[in-house]
Parts: sequence; structure tokens; C-alpha cells
Amino acid sequence: MRLLASFVMRGRMQAAMAASVLALLSLLLPPVTLLSAAVVALVTLRRGLQEGALLVGLSTLACALLSLLALGVVLPVVSFVLLLWLPVWLLGGVLRVSRSLGLTLQVGLLLGLVVIAAQYTQGGDPVATWREALEPFVQSLVEAGVLQASDEAGLVETMAAWMPGVIAVGFLLQTMIALFLGRWWQALLYNPGGFRQEFHQLRMGRPLAWATLAVLGLTAFAGSAGGHWLSYLDMLLVSAWFLQGLAVIHGIVGKRRRGAGWLVTVYALLALAMPHMATVLALIGFTDSWIDMRARVGPGKDPDRTG
Repeated sequence: MRLLASFVMRGRMQAAMAASVLALLSLLLPPVTLLSAAVVALVTLRRGLQEGALLVGLSTLACALLSLLALGVVLPVVSFVLLLWLPVWLLGGVLRVSRSLGLTLQVGLLLGLVVIAAQYTQGGDPVATWREALEPFVQSLVEAGVLQASDEAGLVETMAAWMPGVIAVGFLLQTMIALFLGRWWQALLYNPGGFRQEFHQLRMGRPLAWATLAVLGLTAFAGSAGGHWLSYLDMLLVSAWFLQGLAVIHGIVGKRRRGAGWLVTVYALLALAMPHMATVLALIGFTDSWIDMRARVGPGKDPDRTG
């Protein structure tokens, strides 16, 4: 990772090359999108919004030319890279100015709301759009014997109802993780240990907690009459509190000077029981906004500072 970050910071053309190649490679290996976006984050955090915008422009042009030569198309790839890079560029600028991961995460939430709204403005009813898109996929599962024909309609309806929220949550998590990665690279090169301390202190605050309670209350009161969009907003808020919950766990482990085994256990549980563990972490993050758990934990005596 240090080698890649060092290469990116050698100059403008090196950064554009890294962002472009990684973006095109991500078409085959989707997780690589995080590395491509992190390049934009690193340049923006270190050199400012103007340099970050120039990098996005150069990299977009490079991707357009490469995709034209290799695939014979331009617009789909250009749209993909702009959706990948622009949010990270914007949040990188917010973090550079504010120096607050908590505030930056809240701006990311606003972008997530834009993603939800965009799905309604583009097609009118995103659930109907997803229902139409998912029907052939579920039908193939029935034909392959993986799914019973009697379950087809119910599964399509359930998946279609959840997908707009899943898209918004995925957008928020991907954007924030890429930003975290870029910030970590920056600390790795110029301020060792800086990101660790910053992430351990990530906290969104009580006003958003009150807003979350209001939204959850409105969702419970309105029920099905409130429409799907309230559920999508709930999902988005939970994902943000999930990130704060992770920061709380890292902060407590770091403050108590516990070993890396504690964090390995948390991530193992997250992988094995994703929905339940993610909910637990979201509750921890939400609770922390009221009682500030990290401030109540005293330092440990273990010399191992991993966390």
C-alpha cells in the first residue's frame, strides 16, 4: 500500500495513471474500485480540491480513450468513473477543510439521500424498475432448481423493495471506505499513526441521533403508508451509525491497549453474522452519541497498542 501511495504522490501523471488503470481493472475486479477512489482521495486531501478535480478530469479522459480503444464505447465507462470519483473528491475536500471524519460522514449521508432521490427521479418508481430487472435472474434460479417456483414472486418483490436502499447504503460505505483508505495512505506517508487517532475519535454527535430517533419514530408510526423511502432512509442512517460503532470498538481497544485479536474477533463475527453484528455495531455507535463510551474508558496497561 505504501508503494502505491508513494507512486501516486510522485506527480500528476502518475496519479492519473494509477486512478485510470485501477478504475478499468475494477470492471473485472469490483473491490479494486476502492483503490481507484482512494487515489483521488489521497491527492485531494494532500493537494486540495483543485488538484483533485484536475486528477479526476485527466483520469476520466484517460479512461474514455482506453475504453474507446478496448471496448468501443465511452459513455458507460465515463459515467462509472465519475460516479466513483466525484463523491470521494467532494468528501476529501470536506475532510481537508474540516479535519473531522464525523462531519465528513454526515455530508456523506446527505450524498446518500441524493442517491435515493435520484432513483425516484430517474425512473419514477425504483421498486418497479428493480422488479423488472430481477425477474429474469430469479427465473433462472427456478429453472436451475435452486428455487421453488412458488417462491419466485415473493422473492422478486422482496428483493425489489430492498434494492434502492441497498444501493444507497453501498454507495455510502464504498465512498467512506475509499476516503478512509486515502486518509490512511496520507498518514502513512506524512503523519504515521495520524489516521488511527482520527478514526478512533470519529463521532457524529447528538443532533443526528435526535434526527435518527425522529425518522425511526416516523417509520414506525407511518408503517406501510409511509412508503419505501422511509425504510431506505433508516438503512442509510443505520449504516452511518455502523461506521461510528466500528470507530468506537477500535477506539476502546486502542485506549485499553488490547491486542489485535479483539479486532479480529469483531471482524470475524461481522463476516459470519453480517446483519446481526452490523446492527449491534450500529447500536453501539448510536449509543456512543449519547454517552461517549470512549471518554468513559480508562487506559489499559497492556503495552500492545494495536487497534
